[in-house]
Amino acid sequence: MRSAINLTALVFVTFVALTGCERPDDPMLTVMESTASQTRVNDLARTMDYVFSERQYIQTEFSNSVSAGLNRWGGYSQKSFEDIEWTPDESVNELLKSYQSIPVVERIDGTSFLSADGKFLQSRAWLNFVAKRVEKDAYLGQYELYRLMADDYKPSDDEEAPVDAVFAALNPDLSKPHAKQLALAVRLFDWVTRNVQLEEVPQYTEDEIEELRLVEADSLAASGLAAPGTKRGIWELLLFARGDYIEKAKLFMALCHQVDLPAVMLATGEDKTPWAVGVLIGDEYFLFDTKLGLPVPGKDDISVATLSAVTADPTILSNLDLTIKESLADDTKYWGTDLDNMTGLVYWEPQSVSRRITVLETSLSSDQKLALVQRPGEIIAKLPAVENLKYEPWENGLQTVQFRQILAESLPKSISDDVMAQKLRWYFPEEGYIIRFTNYRTSRSRFLRGKFERPQDFRVSRKRDAIESFAMLMYEDETISGLKTDTNLQAMIGIRKKGQTEAEYERQITSRQNQMRLVRRDSGLFMCQSHFDNGSVSTAANWVPKLLAEQDVERWEGALRYLNGRSIEARHQYDEAIEQYQAEGPQQHGNLIRARLLKKQIETQYAKKKDSQN
Repeated sequence: MRSAINLTALVFVTFVALTGCERPDDPMLTVMESTASQTRVNDLARTMDYVFSERQYIQTEFSNSVSAGLNRWGGYSQKSFEDIEWTPDESVNELLKSYQSIPVVERIDGTSFLSADGKFLQSRAWLNFVAKRVEKDAYLGQYELYRLMADDYKPSDDEEAPVDAVFAALNPDLSKPHAKQLALAVRLFDWVTRNVQLEEVPQYTEDEIEELRLVEADSLAASGLAAPGTKRGIWELLLFARGDYIEKAKLFMALCHQVDLPAVMLATGEDKTPWAVGVLIGDEYFLFDTKLGLPVPGKDDISVATLSAVTADPTILSNLDLTIKESLADDTKYWGTDLDNMTGLVYWEPQSVSRRITVLETSLSSDQKLALVQRPGEIIAKLPAVENLKYEPWENGLQTVQFRQILAESLPKSISDDVMAQKLRWYFPEEGYIIRFTNYRTSRSRFLRGKFERPQDFRVSRKRDAIESFAMLMYEDETISGLKTDTNLQAMIGIRKKGQTEAEYERQITSRQNQMRLVRRDSGLFMCQSHFDNGSVSTAANWVPKLLAEQDVERWEGALRYLNGRSIEARHQYDEAIEQYQAEGPQQHGNLIRARLLKKQIETQYAKKKDSQN
């Protein structure tokens, strides 16, 4: 039958060619083309729905399903790959040559999707959710320090954008659109500061490098050791909620990219030491320091400093040194003062310059649009010329991908290799338990999506909001102790006895109990962050002290104390907030500066009030 149909078609085509007539439209072919087109759209839409879903799946299942779905769509869409213009980004060609052993680099110009693309796409979906939510929901109480700076600004009852109004008042020389952009940059930066705990930058002695390297290689990343700023990519930072100041800077820049705010990592000296993020607004770079946990305060400690201002007046930065009264630490000097030789590093990831991701971005429907492509060469060409500042693509994204690749290859070996297991002992209490808890990751997804209110269809869908989801993961001691006999909880967290020996089952129970103890403290912090993000600062202020009173919160103490300070600052309990900022921790220098700024504003407002009374 098929051969007869093919023969008929051949005869018809030959007849048309011989007679010189135009081929008439075939209704059946039109239907078939329409059906094929719809199939392509459906394959892409279904796969992206999977990426956007709040429900999180087993990670390998998710990654493989995304790549398989996109490759099905790609198989139908070869014409798109041919029609959409793509050329390699020449600015990164030399960097890419050094990382050719990594699949995502090796296949930059390929048309097939990789399992690693699932995390990349999911991270961009999460960034998109966060950026849109922060841009839309700006609760003035979360920015109390800047409200005080703006002469104790009090919005009217019908004020639609009070945070924008505050920054317009603080920066009268800025146009209204530029003041709005600055307010947005501050909000995005503040979200990163509050929701990603600052950690120390990794440092190793020569002996430690030899002891901990996973493979023999010349660089730290290629050896399986995290160099400063390279331990976590955007996906890991959003999921694990911890990172060093360089990692936090690249997360902030990735969020800026989602809202079309150009941003570069300003690095100083010949060794290009990362310092602060410069966000370009108009023709000025406004400075944000993720180690400080603050936008760099401008002249007279008001609003946000610009690069041109600190270059013209270095005392703006030297004023960020701590006084003896503020700290007795050995090093109280501010770190970002070498401005004679700077490099503007443009953050990018290998997927963002690839052919397949370029075609995908242009093919997404309007309701699934994501900012995926980021070509450093084109970005640099649009940046302004600044004295003593040169631009270049940042190698960080490649180093991070390389480190994560070596880590992924080494983890299976740790099961039977005691030496490898010892080298990777950090992984399981930092990341491994999270990867295995799908309901934990679902809760994080709901948080990143801003799902803070119970859905209206809860009785049908049974979907919970982020706050409820985290509350369910705050396991009590008796719940953890009773895991072995609680079959419902076992099913919920993925314990399966089938096919296991009794000893294996016992080990699994013990392992899960240890993980639950980690999960409950993570979830306590995340629940409080959810309340703060949702504008419920008083609820956060009531909860955080209860968590700080627990015995096993050391891993999150810095983030909890900072959130506590911010929450009670928003309630105008300034003295108590200052006390929280004075606590020790990785961000103590910046917290002490915040305490100083807050105290100065309190004294200023008190003096103005006293003068008005006189």
